[in-house]
Amino acid sequence: MKRFFLFFVAAAAVSCTSNQTKEGSATASNVFIEQKVSDFVAQHPEWTSGDNTNEEITDKFQHEVKRWSNEEGFLKDMPLQLKGLRDTTVSGQDFKLGTFIGYNDNTRPQGSLLNYIQIKVDGILPPDIAQQVKIDSKYTLDAMLYRQGSRKDVKVINVADFKGYDLGAYVFSIVKANPIQAK
Repeated sequence: MKRFFLFFVAAAAVSCTSNQTKEGSATASNVFIEQKVSDFVAQHPEWTSGDNTNEEITDKFQHEVKRWSNEEGFLKDMPLQLKGLRDTTVSGQDFKLGTFIGYNDNTRPQGSLLNYIQIKVDGILPPDIAQQVKIDSKYTLDAMLYRQGSRKDVKVINVADFKGYDLGAYVFSIVKANPIQAK
């Protein structure tokens, strides 16, 4: 009975330490996209070793990003900057289309993947939101996917010491644009 108890305690200790190692390898983030990219990179450390990029893992990354974009929280807490507004017509109705992109921010914690993630969101803006948003201002968006991006636009950028992740371009119907307060 004592051996069984000691074996159980040892097994529990080993399983706890191995879980900590796996969970500790990825950065914890409230931003859906950053967390997903961080988890993927942690699961594939050989992806961009040296000057080479493993194309098989890049292909898997492209499929994963496309799958993530279908999830309701894809843009959850993702900081984006409005770079332009233009007029468009969708289903016979006139709308403003806002182009939002990921941006670099030196006030983010060191090691934040957000500074290395590129994404473009063309947001269909209802008139009330179109009047509120301002070019070069920063927002998080509550939105619904209108049109998914192309898988071929998703790529890893591996130049010298820089590694970045281009997640492509998407069209979302914007429900709310939440301004990000300057720090």
